[in-house]
Amino acid sequence: MILARFCPPLYLISVFVAATFCAADKIEQDAFENMLQHPQESWHNLSLMNTKIGYIHTYVEKADYQGEMMLRNRTDVVMSFKALGKDTHIEITRVEYTDSDSMPRHFRSTSNATGLKQVEGEIVENVAYIKTTLNGETTASEILVPSDTISELMGVHSLVAQGHLKIGDKKTLHMLSYDFLHPIKVELRLLGEETLTYQSGEKQVYLIEQTLDMMDGITTRMWISPDGEVTYRTETPLMGLSLISTKTDKESALGGIGELDIFLRTRIISTGKPPAPNAAHLVAAVKLTQGNIAKTIMSNSQQKLELNSEQSGILSIQIPTVDAKNCPNLPIQDAAFQPFLSSSAYIQSSHPAILAKATEILAGEINSFRAAEKLCRWVYTAIHDKKISGGFDSSLTALESGTGDCTEHTVLFIALARSVGIPARICSGLVFSRNAFYYHFWPEVYVGKWLQMDATHNQVIADATHIQLGGSAFESDTLIEFTTDVFRTLNQLEIVVIE
Repeated sequence: MILARFCPPLYLISVFVAATFCAADKIEQDAFENMLQHPQESWHNLSLMNTKIGYIHTYVEKADYQGEMMLRNRTDVVMSFKALGKDTHIEITRVEYTDSDSMPRHFRSTSNATGLKQVEGEIVENVAYIKTTLNGETTASEILVPSDTISELMGVHSLVAQGHLKIGDKKTLHMLSYDFLHPIKVELRLLGEETLTYQSGEKQVYLIEQTLDMMDGITTRMWISPDGEVTYRTETPLMGLSLISTKTDKESALGGIGELDIFLRTRIISTGKPPAPNAAHLVAAVKLTQGNIAKTIMSNSQQKLELNSEQSGILSIQIPTVDAKNCPNLPIQDAAFQPFLSSSAYIQSSHPAILAKATEILAGEINSFRAAEKLCRWVYTAIHDKKISGGFDSSLTALESGTGDCTEHTVLFIALARSVGIPARICSGLVFSRNAFYYHFWPEVYVGKWLQMDATHNQVIADATHIQLGGSAFESDTLIEFTTDVFRTLNQLEIVVIE
């Protein structure tokens, strides 16, 4: 049996990296000229849950971009950890050309965390023209960028160096997130001065608090030299997943790492009765240590939450019954379901290879439920190498490789379903497997009503241990929106199974 999972920590780290090196204000011309003449390089150890998992390397230098002298900012992030005992290695590189107003004019982000992915964009007159290439397939988008948008790779240092942020000051502006691919509001506060120990010496630093207006607020604390030249430390406490970078030298940064199994550390071990295999019904007491549980656990036709307080309630899940003869024939073309028949970066339902395979699998079957059942069974068998990946591969990659975990099972199933006219969408949340609840992805299809399936676990109707936290909406080209409720539950959700 597969330990199904969804990989929130990679997104936490990506967001953390953006927060750590986020810009904070417009660079005045004299500071810009000074930075052009003085390249800057830094190395930081990167730690998660008090264990070193890798390093961050940044380098800023002058460079020509389309005949204009700009700052070229490069950030490399390298991480290694275990995932249910298997080694995972992640590399992220971000390169950005920034003008004298700290506006990113051109950017490129590459990563192996979600397949072989590259995001490249150019900002022209407050519009970001973005191309996302995932495993050879490219999608394009245009995003409006507020005039106060600044680089996510630099800027705090310039703000401090120019004396534009005083103790007690608060500034609000935007940055363009390369993870979410849209501008995010950022609030900065200079809380005061502190003394910090670095390499056996004491350093006077400013303590700056930065809050991203996303996922109920992600706050990072940064310890920066008063001249704005050095960041000594950053901390982002994310529901118990303490993410920390500390300034060091190259030798230390490239040195050994600790032993950390992220998925074992983020599972939720329930109390009470152990859930029955393939359960048709589940009742559990659920509680958040902080936050609003009604905003965290979805209510839908099969999942109901009865509140006891803002932070606790009784969750009841009852799987539905389906009579195939009452299900519509394919294709389902109601306009209301058109978004869930469309292609996206990870779900390439319009690709000829996807349609050809779906047509072959169905072998003439036109009943929507029976067709979805065939696709579910086929995906479970076709993904024969059920290994844990670093993030998401696309549906086409999963089809070609036959490799992946719950994310690959889900995007492949949805792509096949959409290609033949079955509306389908992503569910994200938790599922019980062996001895605990793990973060997980699974699909739901419209067959006269929305029905959750699970190709990862070979369940034509997903069992009642699937607790949905997010999804049931059309996915973005990043899929990162499905992490919102993961942030709300990591190390904060308690589950007591009643029946």
